Order: sequence, then C-alpha cells, then structure tokens
Amino acid sequence: MSCIVWNVRGLGNQRAFRELKRLIADKKLSLLFLCETCKRDIVNNNWAILLGFKGCFSVGSRGYSGGLGLLWKEPLEVTIKSYSQGHIDCIEIHLQKIWRFTGFYGNPDSRLRSQSWSLLERLAGIHEFINTPWLIGGDFNEICFDSEKVGGNKRPAVQMERFRDVLDNCNLQSYYCDGDQFTWVNRRKDEELIFEKLDRYVSSFAWRILYPTARCYSLDFYHSDHRPLLMQLGSNSISPLDKNKMHDNICRFEAMWAREEDCERVIAAFWKISNAGVRGVEENIRQCASELKKWANTRFRSIPKRIKFKREQLAMIRTQEHWKAEVDRIRDWRMRLRT
Repeated sequence: MSCIVWNVRGLGNQRAFRELKRLIADKKLSLLFLCETCKRDIVNNNWAILLGFKGCFSVGSRGYSGGLGLLWKEPLEVTIKSYSQGHIDCIEIHLQKIWRFTGFYGNPDSRLRSQSWSLLERLAGIHEFINTPWLIGGDFNEICFDSEKVGGNKRPAVQMERFRDVLDNCNLQSYYCDGDQFTWVNRRKDEELIFEKLDRYVSSFAWRILYPTARCYSLDFYHSDHRPLLMQLGSNSISPLDKNKMHDNICRFEAMWAREEDCERVIAAFWKISNAGVRGVEENIRQCASELKKWANTRFRSIPKRIKFKREQLAMIRTQEHWKAEVDRIRDWRMRLRT
C-alpha cells in the first residue's frame, strides 16, 4: 500500500491535474491527501472518479485559497472522525490493521501558527485514540531546525522550538525521506532563492511498530512549489527511485503516436478483418499492439532515455552545494520535460 500527501497548489491547473493522474497510476496509490486544492467541493464534482478513487472527503476552500481533500481506494476502509480548514482526521482499516491517519495543513500565517499547534495537541489528546497507531502527513508550514532551510532570512528560533515541543508533547517523530529533503522552493532567482522542508510525515511509536518496513520518499515538484511525499507501507514495495520493470510487456497507446503518419499505416497493415467474433477482435488487438510497440521502440527509442537522463541530472544537481549557480539550467530542463 502507498499513500501521498501533497500541497498541490490548485487542482484547476490542467498540467498539474495530468501530472497528478500520472503520479497516482505510477505509484499505485491507495490513499491521497491534498491541501491547497483551491476548490469549494471536490466530492460532488466527481474528482474521486476522475482520479480513480472510490472514496472522497473534502473541506472547501475559502475564496481562492485553502481547501483539503482525502481520497482512498480499496482495500482501505475509511471513517472520517473530524475535520477543519487545517486537517482531516480519520480511522482506517487496512488488511485488518486499524490505525489513524490525519492529513494536516499548518496555517501559512506565522502569526496564527499557534492555532495549528493547538489543534494538533487537541487531536493527540482525544482519549478514544490514545493507543491507536497514528500517522500524520501534510504541509506543516514550519521547519524544526536551521538545517531544514537554505537561503533567505533565518527562521526565528522560537518558532522552530515551538514546533519541536508540539511534536514531543504529542509523542510524534518525523520520518526521514529518501531523496531531496527540501520539500518547498520559492522559485526565485539567485540570492532570493529559498528551499525549506515544510512537508513531512510524523507518526507515533505504535504506528512504526505496526509498519516497521514503511519508507518515505520525496518526489519531484510536478507543477507545484511543493514536493509530494510518498509513504510505502509494505515490505515488498518497490522503491520509486528504482526502475520499474513490472510492466515492460504491456503496450500502452501514447497520444503523441497519433501525430505520426506511420502510426496509421502500422495499424492498417496489421489489422485484419475477421469473422471469428470476439476472439478475432482480441487477436487483431494483440497483433496491432505488438507491432505498434515494435514501431514505437524504433521511432521513439531515444525519448525515454533522454527523459530519464534529464530527471537524473535534475535530481543530482539539486543535491549539490553549488545549486544556486544551476537555477537557470534547472528551470530550463524542467520546462523541456513538461513539453
């Protein structure tokens, strides 16, 4: 089972929505928590169906900001317990394991951040769930230490100390994420560029005992200024940082193929009229798929390698100390990957 928490910065952006659908399919998600959906209602607007989920609960945005969404698939059984503009709290049953999940969104106004911490402490103090394994994920809008920020002015020490105290008071511990530790970037140039670790997963000790092999991964930005954070619970999960070879023999039709004149020729050449009913149609589809895959491997052979190379280079650059000098190159490569 996998889950993702993400400050998506608006579901109305078509590119961001396409990236979200691709991410859901690629990571085989069972649970998705989104903040800053900028939507008043994602339940009645069929967002669950559009994204391939069976269940959905949302907290509407206020104007053009805010908004939370929780979506889930089988085999998860989800019961919503409470919600607000800053959280969605629920009880989940996964393969007969009962645990608690809270999608959290810290107040972006530092003057009101104390309200978020009070909310977190109230959630931790609910007697009904004292011994229930608890996982919390989302955008906390705060860092714990100076090392979790690069660039800009230093964060006031009292703010970081208050955040650490809240986590300690609630008996919660942060998960280390494989990948880039900085989950937010302001996307400015030169000396104005800032990276911070605002998003994270935290959990109780009981939850870590329940899922001892769970691992957290920091993914790419995908048209938001926040990274999605992936949590994989099972011991047999495949790392998203590794090449996925499970579907090498599956042929999926790519929209860009239709722009090539040769595509129609390949289909016409290997589609045969058959009187064998359904079996004949299935055989035609199989043959066409096989030939299209061969044709695409020849016609577009270099594209996946180029995309993979660019993504690897971007990941490597962001981990280097001289990242400020590479900002323009990072921006240019990300624009190329979007096209």
